[in-house]
Amino acid sequence: MTVRQPRAIHDPLPDPELDGYLRLAAIACQAPIALLGFVDAEREWFVARYGLECGEIPRPLSLSAAVAEAGQLLHVPDARASERLRHCRLVEGTPRVRCFAGIPIEVPEQSMVGVLSVADTQTRHLDASGMEALRLLADQITTLLRQRNRVRGLLDAAASRESSALEDLRESQRTLQTLVSNLPGVAYRCRNDPSWQPEFVSEGCLQLTGYAASDLINGRVKILDIVYPEDLPDLQRKLSRALRTGTPFQSTYRIRTATGEIRWVWDKACAVYSAEGQIIALEGFFTDITERKQAEECIRRMAYFDELTGLPNRLSMRSALSTAIATSGDAHTPFALLHVEVDNVREINETLGYHEGDRLLQEVAIKLRDTVDTGKTVARIADSSFSVLLPDMDASHAVHTARKVMQALSTPFELDTLLVSADCSTGITLFPGHGSDPDALLRRANVARYGASRSAEKLAVYAGSLDSDNAQRLILMTDLRRAIDRDELLLLFQPKLRVHSRRVSGVEALIRWKHPERGLMSPGQFIGFAESTGLITRLTYWVLAAAVRESHAWHGSGQAVPIAINLSPHDIRDPQLFEQISSALETWGGSPDWIQFELTESCIMEDLSAAQRVLKQLREAGFKLFIDDFGTGYSSLSYLRKLPVDYIKIDQSFVTDLDSDRESAAIVESIIKLAHSLGIEVVAEGVESIATMEMLSDWGCEEAQGYCISKPISGRDFQAWSKAYA
Repeated sequence: MTVRQPRAIHDPLPDPELDGYLRLAAIACQAPIALLGFVDAEREWFVARYGLECGEIPRPLSLSAAVAEAGQLLHVPDARASERLRHCRLVEGTPRVRCFAGIPIEVPEQSMVGVLSVADTQTRHLDASGMEALRLLADQITTLLRQRNRVRGLLDAAASRESSALEDLRESQRTLQTLVSNLPGVAYRCRNDPSWQPEFVSEGCLQLTGYAASDLINGRVKILDIVYPEDLPDLQRKLSRALRTGTPFQSTYRIRTATGEIRWVWDKACAVYSAEGQIIALEGFFTDITERKQAEECIRRMAYFDELTGLPNRLSMRSALSTAIATSGDAHTPFALLHVEVDNVREINETLGYHEGDRLLQEVAIKLRDTVDTGKTVARIADSSFSVLLPDMDASHAVHTARKVMQALSTPFELDTLLVSADCSTGITLFPGHGSDPDALLRRANVARYGASRSAEKLAVYAGSLDSDNAQRLILMTDLRRAIDRDELLLLFQPKLRVHSRRVSGVEALIRWKHPERGLMSPGQFIGFAESTGLITRLTYWVLAAAVRESHAWHGSGQAVPIAINLSPHDIRDPQLFEQISSALETWGGSPDWIQFELTESCIMEDLSAAQRVLKQLREAGFKLFIDDFGTGYSSLSYLRKLPVDYIKIDQSFVTDLDSDRESAAIVESIIKLAHSLGIEVVAEGVESIATMEMLSDWGCEEAQGYCISKPISGRDFQAWSKAYA
């Protein structure tokens, strides 16, 4: 009987069994290089190599020596960053190793240490499964070396014990096969033929693809047939390039499983060469990355799409604009950008709730998609703002499309059983005339939209003057904010008289702005601007504090009368309004009879339910309430019955020419009679003459206000005027 002598550690000839372990280590760790070396006091030599040809290395320049010194698994993502490894021969020279992992292996000779290692020329981290596979393979190689040593001893002692040792070797091989079968993913070896016919496929194939390994090995299923058809050309190009350049192949692509399910896989492989240098096979490993791909797609959608409407978001629109600018610039063709603003979203949110406001935006998104032609990019770029990119379109066609869009959006939508229209304004910018970068086009479309919101048609094409107006508006906003902070505002007070007794009954607080450059500005020059920019709330707080402070001074001089303060629609919706009123009165020791509140008809009707709630709260706290400018808005006594008000103020447009205009006289007399029938007193604004005062007295009007009595005056002047008048 002839017995094959086991290999010795110092044997320089090829060892197919150890080479097999190294191939498995490279596949499991997805690394192009695997080495089994031994280190003694002077040098390192290799008994098996995969993916690299190299000879002996002096110990100080050896990677394995660092593992031997550590005495445990050593993993370095980038060897250049390690003081111990950066000068090693395989790091400084070819192949310029970056990622390295090695584990010690026990050997019979005490004067040396074995090391199993894998390496990659790319900086990266090995995952947990790769580390565990490296440990298992190191244990298997240790067992193999022990068995070989034991067999060698047994052969020396007695040939009869050969069968037991050989059985241990077979068990080691069976363990290796089990390890391969349980690796996550699929290990494979394919012949270098046109169809890359598999010679070996691990058992993980069934779980990942739905096909048994035997189906692929026997050719019942072609390995290229399970690749998703759209991904196959790119996969073949990458493989061909890798084989041509002698580099490791890796690719991400989709496969179709036996059940028709589409899965993403990551594949990495290396060519196997013959002694003559010819490619004879491809060995590799692919694993399921479907969950990772789904997570990436989720992140991409979150980054580039609006969750509420499903439309592309501002970032997507910027990217589309960049592409359009490059394409149109090369072809010398124009394009247009629409900015569509849904102006009444805030009103819908506050009256019907945010859910219905969101539904309105979703309906607008659908309508925009349906209205514009296919190929036009529609995006939601802000809370109530949409953009539409119109390629190959000049100004006249853009205006025509914008009108078509606005016509479509004018059709009411059903929200909460109500038919609600989307009140929209649209601005238009054009490339190249209005800008050559995405941000400029987006900004100027919004500037045009702001100009459109103040026009009758609600549609405007960008013009340079709009930018100037916008800049002035921004400057004014900054100035007003500073004026509030620096107390550059002042209050004037216009007295009111009881008509019959001619006694001073109160004053209306009228704000003025002492602008350092524009001079004294009246409310008409900045109140509307303050409302549109959200500064009206801070302005109201300032007026409230200043009025209560002035009332405190008047009480100290014995000239106190109630001060009426105007409230805006924004103030009605302010949840902190009542708290601010209470705080101002507490600060100066005041009471509700110090101040009164005036609201216009339009303010009340803009949000009737909110107005009813706030007026009721103020009335219950003891404040007197006025409806200002009565007759210019809804002028409906039906809503007066629902509101807890004390006075109505007839607008000055009816009162100024009362003594010469019969129609105005008839209207004023009727309003006074109807108000009295509801138990409400009347104040007439704009009283300019004694004759008008006498007519109001005859009709029973309670109070009057106007230049006939006094123009608006400062608090100090009011005290002097009040004493003189008395």
